[in-house]
Amino acid sequence: MILRKCVRKKGKVVLGRLKGQSIARRDFIRLTVGCGACLGLAIVVHRFQEKSSPNLTQQNSEQNSTLVEARYYHTIDEKTVQCDLCFRRCRITIGGRGYCKVRENVEGKLYTLVYGRPCAITVGSPIEKLPLYHVHPGARRLNLATAGCNFKCIFCINWQFAVKTPEDVMSYNLTPQEAIRTAVANNLEFISFTYTEPTVFYEYMYDISKLAKEKGLKTVFHTNGSMNLEPLKKLLKYIDAVAVDLKAFTAEFYRSTSFSELTPVLETLKTIHNEGVWMEIVNLI
Repeated sequence: MILRKCVRKKGKVVLGRLKGQSIARRDFIRLTVGCGACLGLAIVVHRFQEKSSPNLTQQNSEQNSTLVEARYYHTIDEKTVQCDLCFRRCRITIGGRGYCKVRENVEGKLYTLVYGRPCAITVGSPIEKLPLYHVHPGARRLNLATAGCNFKCIFCINWQFAVKTPEDVMSYNLTPQEAIRTAVANNLEFISFTYTEPTVFYEYMYDISKLAKEKGLKTVFHTNGSMNLEPLKKLLKYIDAVAVDLKAFTAEFYRSTSFSELTPVLETLKTIHNEGVWMEIVNLI
């Protein structure tokens, strides 16, 4: 899917002239229910091709996707904003994007380009694959991810999505409400945010988690631990468990292999513990 520049149309900021493939919302929910029954709730929809499924439709080039304003940023001057979501605190001028490539300054306001636009959706995988081994063994989950990441790990296993811009990947329209309905329709107990770094699609994750709590569903996420404390604490009110990567215990390792910092990760570990949310620490061997 090709996403063109952000434009204002009828008072709304939108992504103009989209091209690519999309899946109808009702068809997606119906498809996951049917495939779940036949395949033990183990399907991956981010690899679907139009020729193999009648439920995929070509997106009209004139369709637009309304953007959602970011929730953690402040204005520096009339042309510059500062994102306050993660430790990088990117300063972004009009037309520019942050380090994660999914937040753009449009006319002096910061917008997320991936709200409701997951590029990876899996249904029915066990929670141990998050990995979370001591929360609800054997529980099945709906997994969601969007393009983008605020690290650049040289050993990234999900680079197909993590180092890409929204323009580089095929994505799907899935609102928070539709994500909840999909989980319920497939009798899934959990919704998880994984594959890429959930921090970069914070607004989408937050809204889904809040709705999930209201519907009696549990939410978990797998993170690199880079989120700033204010958004993290607000999110944790609706999160049941977190898997946090501790890639190493030296600042030099983080800088040389992930182009990031260790200190924010340590602060994240302490914050999650202090907030009383279940946490499991992950180290890739």
